[in-house]
Amino acid sequence: MATMRVLAAFALIWALPLGAQDLRGHGGPVGALAVQGDTILSGSFDTRAILWDSTTAQARQITRFHDGNVTAVAFLPQGFVTAGQDGRVAVWQGDSLTPAFSTAQGVSAIAAVAVSPDGAQIAAGFWDGTILLVDAATGTTRQIRAHTARVTGLGYLADGTLVSAGQDLRLSLWDSALSLRVRTDLPDLPNGLAIAEDRIAVIFAEGALRVFDRDGALLPERFLTDRPLIALAVAGQDIAAAAIDGTVWVLEGRDLRQRTTFRATQGPVWSLALDAEILLAGGADGVIRRFAALDGAALGGAAETDLTLVEDTSRGAQVWRACAVCHSLDPNDQSRAGPSLHGIFGQPIASQAGYDYSPALRDLQIIWTPQTVAELFEFGPEAYTPGSRMPEQRISDPADRQALVEYLARVAQP
Repeated sequence: MATMRVLAAFALIWALPLGAQDLRGHGGPVGALAVQGDTILSGSFDTRAILWDSTTAQARQITRFHDGNVTAVAFLPQGFVTAGQDGRVAVWQGDSLTPAFSTAQGVSAIAAVAVSPDGAQIAAGFWDGTILLVDAATGTTRQIRAHTARVTGLGYLADGTLVSAGQDLRLSLWDSALSLRVRTDLPDLPNGLAIAEDRIAVIFAEGALRVFDRDGALLPERFLTDRPLIALAVAGQDIAAAAIDGTVWVLEGRDLRQRTTFRATQGPVWSLALDAEILLAGGADGVIRRFAALDGAALGGAAETDLTLVEDTSRGAQVWRACAVCHSLDPNDQSRAGPSLHGIFGQPIASQAGYDYSPALRDLQIIWTPQTVAELFEFGPEAYTPGSRMPEQRISDPADRQALVEYLARVAQP
């Protein structure tokens, strides 16, 4: 197991109450959100999970435990759960600076978590299709191979039935013994799942929101967009869904009437949380934006963040915008999910001072040059830098790769 790292909890004191601002504290995309009463829980690509006091806009606790992205979060009756790219589930209680316990490092990343209605059991869904059940009191585990590909969503019905959706295009319902009760074929790739009272809401890559009953039968469906839906949240019967272009829909009632739609960010909304009054949207720039659930009115008033350091209209600057979500070009900025790329050419891999690199990256023998940076995005981090925390991504167009390295040579070198 990787060495545990915990940042001491501290309060981020803001000048205004939460009703007048958004939440800023993460250094990378916010990929996981949950809300419970006056408490907000967030997880990010920057490896941090933050517990926020929504009435004072203070970060009550900041943890940095997972080796890689925090991919899922959930509340327990007493405490909360975090899960990560490292395949571990961590259970936190009270204001402790260390988890009450954590599971062993997994063979693949965790994509989703859910907590049973009685709070006694935690389910974690992995990229390899496995579901791990964790006893919230003792930490004992058991697992099954539930899907043949990534588990894209998990939830519990009120009677304790576990529901899972997978990249194998299947919706499955499991009893308490993890025996399959119902399996339904899905028409497209599911990107998330949530329980809306006694119904199962699923978002799809084709832009559709579909609702199923407790026996897996299709109920209402809405085609919201031609863009992939990538984030989902529920509160009672109400459902919020977000697309990869930053558009959010709030739908109400059993007939999925559209209450409102609005643009939350200029880029992807990676996570949502919803209660009766407020909708929270986790952005690619690390900001958690707040909107009125009734009409989508912005409550934070924060201007969009320009993710490029230098004004530049070149193709390379356009390609860089995706990189700037996780990397800065400021030599002193190591607060994002990835290290600063200032002066990258000529540097050995994992050599930037002030950034906590994964052990796998420190063991590699690579010197960053225009060629090696281009090769990283030609073959992808999984093949080129195996074991690193960098999300899998490629730049398929050779011209775009060349434009990127020319941009870095122009603006990132000392």
